[in-house]
Amino acid sequence: MTEVARRPITAGVVLTAVGLSAMWGGNVVGIKITLETLPPVWCAFWRMLIGLPTLWIWARVGGVDLMPKPGEGRPLLLLGGIFGFQIMLLNWSVQLTSAAYSAVLVNAAPILTNVIAHFFVADDRLSKLRVLGLALAFGGVSAVLLGKPDERLATAPLLGNALALATALAIASRMVYTQRLVQGINSTRTIFWQVVFALPLFLIVALLTEEPLAGPITVRTAAAMAYCSFGVVGIAFIVWVRLLEKYPPGLLSVFVFPMPLFGVLFSALIFRESISPSLAAGVALVAIGILIVTLEKRVRA
Repeated sequence: MTEVARRPITAGVVLTAVGLSAMWGGNVVGIKITLETLPPVWCAFWRMLIGLPTLWIWARVGGVDLMPKPGEGRPLLLLGGIFGFQIMLLNWSVQLTSAAYSAVLVNAAPILTNVIAHFFVADDRLSKLRVLGLALAFGGVSAVLLGKPDERLATAPLLGNALALATALAIASRMVYTQRLVQGINSTRTIFWQVVFALPLFLIVALLTEEPLAGPITVRTAAAMAYCSFGVVGIAFIVWVRLLEKYPPGLLSVFVFPMPLFGVLFSALIFRESISPSLAAGVALVAIGILIVTLEKRVRA
């Protein structure tokens, strides 16, 4: 198991994690907008390709050597594969269901991260109270999984919801694996190469399965692409991996629980998506469940 030094969670760390949750909540909505122009896998390819220079500039400014060291190639390649699969699942999900539903279901990632970290990260074990909180949160996810989004925004809601939950599992796996990698590999190099290794996967799948465009390029879709690329692929990924260097993934993940709230809010504002009772109940249960986990972990920290 990987030892992660205990460090106090300060107000600055909490605010940073919550800010990232807002960016990720907006990311789901941004992807939904971008899909008006690009099919899902092409969207993933161009988003990562456009965001990659931000990571390269960050590395140059920080004096980070991006060349993998001996023994780093294989784990970074595996990370890139997990990351690429995760992003494709997310985009397929957002195409088939609404951004609000996808955002809530993807937020099962903190729940699954806690479970996975229990087995693979030392000193990040599940307690009885945390299990109760996670059970409530999972109940909320289940309520949303079987819900019915606005038909205008969801062409195949059940499949889209299922893919969103699968995305959460992929994210949880990647979070725990990344936390283990950054104990011995520079965090900026880790995130840079996960994007680099995912790009060929996106390109091959896109060329084999999709047309280059799904609709006309507009100012709206271009702005959404810029946000999802420079903001999320660049800034958000870098900040998150830096946090993972210092804090256990299960502990950090509880502070991004507002992500579905932001996703639902942004979707309601931009797409005028109605908030159904099942969606409201699901968001509430997820928030309450993860709040219990947060309080329990802060007491133990």
